[in-house]
Amino acid sequence: MAFQTRSFSFRPEKGSTTAVLLGTGHKGELARHLGAIAPGRWFCISSRPVLKAVGRDWLLSSPGSVLDGDPILVPDGERAKTWTVLGKVLLELKKRGLKRDGGIVAVGGGTVGDLAGLAASLSLRGVPVVQVPTTVLAASDSALGGKTAVDLGEAKNLAGTFHHPSLVFVETSFFSSLPERDYRSGLAEIVKSALLDEAFWRRFPRLAPCLAVRDQVGLSEAIFRSLKMKARVVASDPRETKGLRFSLNLGHTLGHALEGASDFELRHGEAVAWGLLAALELSVTRAGLDSNTASEAARLLWTLVRPVRPPKASLEGWPALLALDKKGDSAGVRAVLLSRPGSVRLERLGLSDWRQALEAVLSRYNQR
Repeated sequence: MAFQTRSFSFRPEKGSTTAVLLGTGHKGELARHLGAIAPGRWFCISSRPVLKAVGRDWLLSSPGSVLDGDPILVPDGERAKTWTVLGKVLLELKKRGLKRDGGIVAVGGGTVGDLAGLAASLSLRGVPVVQVPTTVLAASDSALGGKTAVDLGEAKNLAGTFHHPSLVFVETSFFSSLPERDYRSGLAEIVKSALLDEAFWRRFPRLAPCLAVRDQVGLSEAIFRSLKMKARVVASDPRETKGLRFSLNLGHTLGHALEGASDFELRHGEAVAWGLLAALELSVTRAGLDSNTASEAARLLWTLVRPVRPPKASLEGWPALLALDKKGDSAGVRAVLLSRPGSVRLERLGLSDWRQALEAVLSRYNQR
């Protein structure tokens, strides 16, 4: 099966269009796409480790590039998502002369994408943002959808906006250099996406072996299917006001709490994997999910992600953070469960429900 360049576009909101381009060896075309979106000066936000891994030359490879040659560097990982870093980025953009006919390019994983998207939404009351994900996790999930955020202490993503990217530009060759743990962490979001799309889930057992060995053809298809699924959901509920978009948080209710309580020692995808395992457990008892389907999903998830054991701090601190989940309201936290692949149910669960489910999966995978 030959590798194909894939693309689609959709309207997440009235007056807004997001294009998705996915391929390999096309990274030098980025500057041309930027000029078509806005003719002014564009500024790149990234981190030093990311640029070391993916290189810098391709950012300026087009003659007469509209992209500034000096990326604005932010800390790596979750340390980027603070008010302090955001303030410094906004002041730097002002200093460099960002105008309304320019924009921001986020080159990095989900944390860079969240921060850069928020900076774009606030700068001059909103300039275009283009997401160039360099991790599987960002490429398959967070780069699309318009959610931007910084963290407030240990609580993830409590301050942010909706600001949809004009373009999600996926270069799959970036993923070949990811460390094994980071690569596998990103696969958790692909498993989640497959569970939310019946056709994708039917296809998934044939794609899973490709994902395990980083086969670019299989990985490209999986990422493309993930983004198409998310685009459909986002278009139906662009600002998460109708309840439809809550489905994308499958596995994230407990996952975010575990991640934050670990002081981000757990990778995001690892925390989500544990959250997914617990959600599958609860889905059988509370949402009617077939136990064989749950077992097969858990097996594939465990095989692909192999999440590390949650540290002691995570296992002790997650209950306090669960109450701060941004999906909560005055009546409590709503959890996303699965009644069958492609069909979700929102349930209000108590702390004891989550505790029992987590203890069950920890015991099953000998992770006490």
